[in-house]
Amino acid sequence: MQKQTQRSRQAEEVKTAILDAAIPLFAHGYDSTSLQQIAAAAGVKQPLLLYHFGSKEKLWEQTAARLMQRFEAVYRSHLAPLRKDAGDRLKLRRLLLAFVLALRELPAYGQFLLCEGVQVSGRLSWLHRHYFPAAFLETQFGDARLHAALMQVSLARSALAGALLYTVVAGPQIAQSARLEGSGSPDDLYPISDAMAARLVEMMCDFVFSQLQEAPPARARARSQRR
Repeated sequence: MQKQTQRSRQAEEVKTAILDAAIPLFAHGYDSTSLQQIAAAAGVKQPLLLYHFGSKEKLWEQTAARLMQRFEAVYRSHLAPLRKDAGDRLKLRRLLLAFVLALRELPAYGQFLLCEGVQVSGRLSWLHRHYFPAAFLETQFGDARLHAALMQVSLARSALAGALLYTVVAGPQIAQSARLEGSGSPDDLYPISDAMAARLVEMMCDFVFSQLQEAPPARARARSQRR
């Protein structure tokens, strides 16, 4: 029994090492990552990958799930406690700032989304189902329109998510452009500084609330739909 427990523990350690090695590789694209590369990075023989995961697709899925769990933990660590009576703008600011800071710490999360978001695939469908941090989904806003603007597929939500992801994940490109043009401060852009993160979040909050001003109140909209 003791030997069996030890073998099980060793097997889990090997699986964990493979998943951790696969995260930065898959973050640069599924098709451009080979099982051989992952095995080499994990320090194991390639047949072990198929033994533990069955296929490259299954390995990708478990790698993405592990990355999601890590991102959720980092996200929550940056999410300061909020009073129940906190205003909607403060709630949104805290949620977005925690997201930016978590992305800065774990950019592979955003890289997965950007790499897989360029074409329709089973992997993209998987990400759509799993890649919203639970802590974000749990937040309740006083204005129902705000929750809808953040959760329902729309141009506004896409612009918000795209701005946050691109600004943080593509930080090296933005910083390089600023350096070549002699404008801005690359040190504030990559990795994004706390001050720059706060400025970005404030801009995104202004954008979201400007969209709400153009939308009818939730109750009025509900009455018009019943008619």
